[in-house]
Amino acid sequence: MIKYALIPFACLAMTACGPGGESVNVSDATGNEASMGSDKSSLVDNAIEDEAAAGEEDQPVDPSMPPVDAGDPADVAQRWADALESREWETARQVWGESGMASGMDAEEFEVAFSKYRTIDISFGEARKEGAAGTLYYEVPVTMEGELDNGDAYRMEGPLLLSRVNDVPGASTEERKWHIEMSDLRPRPVDQSEEAER
Repeated sequence: MIKYALIPFACLAMTACGPGGESVNVSDATGNEASMGSDKSSLVDNAIEDEAAAGEEDQPVDPSMPPVDAGDPADVAQRWADALESREWETARQVWGESGMASGMDAEEFEVAFSKYRTIDISFGEARKEGAAGTLYYEVPVTMEGELDNGDAYRMEGPLLLSRVNDVPGASTEERKWHIEMSDLRPRPVDQSEEAER
């Protein structure tokens, strides 16, 4: 399966990638000029298209593989959100694939990136689950908002994509568990009237 570059999430800490791939400062995302996110197809659609383009085909499940508790994708996404809200940076990073390295950051970089947020509040929308070529996908819309260290409000919206590989030959234990594969959170305008009421 072709892996996506995870730069959009990695640069979320103080910047987010605009529609053309350029960096947009989060602190500038409080006005009407903020990027409104991507109009491209969903992350799960792109992942399935990439698998098809790579010629990957469904593989038979290997019943001889030892069982693995894959977890529930909604619970895994919530664990990531709870960890960020609680400022438990390494716990949040470990929800990403490849023992956290799929986030695009090592433990120190992840902490430096997210410690710049004074508060983090994450909510989820309605999720979508799909399967293709031996891989299951779970995509859920995310809203992340709060205050930066300088007191400015911020708001991010975009999809979070989790995945797991079925019990097919060659799949590792980690790959068979639900984990974050990528996200595409982008700055959105902050509702100033709501901020004034706080």
